[in-house]
Amino acid sequence: MDTIQLRKKLLSRMETLRQPNGAFIAAPTADYRACWLRDQVYTIFVYYFISDYEKLIQGMHAVFDILHTQRYKMISASPRKGAGEHIHAKYNVVDFSEITQQWGHHQLDAIGLFLHMVADLDFKHINVMRDTRDRELITLLIAYLQAVRYWENADFGMWEEDEFVHASSVGAVVSGLLYLYRQEIVYVPENLIRLGRETLHRTLPNEYVGRDADMALLSLIWPYNIVSRDIREEILSRVKGKLVQEHGLNRYWGDNYYRSDNGISAEWPMGFFWLSIIYSQMNKVEEAKQWFERGIAQITKKGDVPELYKNGHPNEHTPLAWAHAMALIALAKLKVKSEQLSFMVPNIADE
Repeated sequence: MDTIQLRKKLLSRMETLRQPNGAFIAAPTADYRACWLRDQVYTIFVYYFISDYEKLIQGMHAVFDILHTQRYKMISASPRKGAGEHIHAKYNVVDFSEITQQWGHHQLDAIGLFLHMVADLDFKHINVMRDTRDRELITLLIAYLQAVRYWENADFGMWEEDEFVHASSVGAVVSGLLYLYRQEIVYVPENLIRLGRETLHRTLPNEYVGRDADMALLSLIWPYNIVSRDIREEILSRVKGKLVQEHGLNRYWGDNYYRSDNGISAEWPMGFFWLSIIYSQMNKVEEAKQWFERGIAQITKKGDVPELYKNGHPNEHTPLAWAHAMALIALAKLKVKSEQLSFMVPNIADE
């Protein structure tokens, strides 16, 4: 199987999770048959790299439509409200209704990611806002971030767990606001960006006090690119030194989600692809290729990228849309960086 066939296989398996309205379910299992804002935005970003702008725009419109259902929460936002009263993280893919009230829904990184994508695509001359109502939604989201005081109040973060002031969440918001400000899409108070930067200055290279290595911090390098070279190198050093396992990266040291019997935390293959993307961005093609090869070695015979490995085997959340997206983006970046791209491809069955 060559790289063209590999791309087709990864894309076709990812698109089994795509719905007619442009929304993706996270995975085909019962509890993952929902659209997470974060997973949706990362997943549809693939379409930019393969020049399928129609699906990219439709996927972004799905996020706008989801967030329009949350306008009342943006208008009434305050830092004192409970998690169920914040913008939801997880939705029914058909009618975009909220799923699971009892959940750590307050996930600021997802909002920051969405704002970043709107502005970044605008920079790339792709307008994803349909009308004044969509533009108003961006302004409401900025007001919401100010109302919940994103720079100093805890959220549940990328992994939807404990409430802390996560550097990865604050960084996502800073990036989104900064890109909007640069593109002059809507009014962004400079002070709102400054407050987030000050939090990052106090927190980085840690995710928060007590956690010095976390895969989520890779987002500050890609896609956001908002950390200094020194901070970037420290984040990468810690991630590679503490989180790399045989089948993928641990999300963080001591993660209990799907921990193997030998005590090793869940191993996420998409972490290898994330590192590959970053090293491609840094023009370190050989290292990018090595991480990509480690990632594709985890693909199943069906051509699926699992959410994670436990006890040497993929868990049931396979394929994971977000993981497929990271693999496809890593492959696209490698092809751009290397004219003679060659690597070992696993034995994937043709269907």
